[in-house]
Amino acid sequence: MRVAWFSVLGLVLLGLLPGALQGQESIQWMTDYETGLERARIERKPVMIGFYTTWCYYCKVLDAKTYPDPEVVRLSKQFVCIKINSERRRDLGREYRITGTPIIVFLSRDGLEKTRLIGYRPPAALIQSLRQILEDRGRLNILSERYKKLPSDGEAGYFYADELMAAGQYAEAEKVLQKMVKARVKAKAEDAALDLAVCRFRKGDFKQAAVDLGKFVSAYKSSPRLDEARLFLGMSLAASGKKQEGLAALDELGRRLSDKWVGQEAQQRAALYRKN
Repeated sequence: MRVAWFSVLGLVLLGLLPGALQGQESIQWMTDYETGLERARIERKPVMIGFYTTWCYYCKVLDAKTYPDPEVVRLSKQFVCIKINSERRRDLGREYRITGTPIIVFLSRDGLEKTRLIGYRPPAALIQSLRQILEDRGRLNILSERYKKLPSDGEAGYFYADELMAAGQYAEAEKVLQKMVKARVKAKAEDAALDLAVCRFRKGDFKQAAVDLGKFVSAYKSSPRLDEARLFLGMSLAASGKKQEGLAALDELGRRLSDKWVGQEAQQRAALYRKN
């Protein structure tokens, strides 16, 4: 026992143990790939996947030196971070052509690969990559120009608003979506109605968001985004003063979808609302 303790102490002094053991904040990794992609889609965040194996030396150095870096941790909060053992998930190893580790793969929120880092990266290098991805406004600029040329095109408006939401520009996205809803544009009408309510929730207009989400849940009972709408409805109700209604909605979602991110998020949100 004494030998083991001195070994741990020595690693701490050398800076070779993860930041969590040293009392530092750490990256909030997810371990379920499918659940992570679901979260990225709903939260409109890019994805960082860290592929590793248990025997990989430089994977352990990443864990000890790079991932606990305070700036890496801060930037990681703007991503959905997923850690995958490529030997356990051989299907993903084949899909992403993982022939060695460590490899960090970056995806857009809709699951398309943006870039990858092969091998060990010190904190400064990973920080640079994270910032480049977050600051890449190319797609937003392209969609903005398309929307200016085709303001009555429902798809042009929706995808532009979607990108604005991903950039955190909810007020601007709300304006575009509001025009679509008022004009009763048929293309992407269902998505536009839900995203308009989500924009209002993100801005803190919880009462109006609850009204809009209630209408959506009633009108679009077969929507593939119905559970997403129920999650935001529960949160909006709880935040707008209708705490018991909101908790009931979140509890129901949490029980029914406990194996999915939306259900797990509902459980966590309900726990938070009960504390406050």
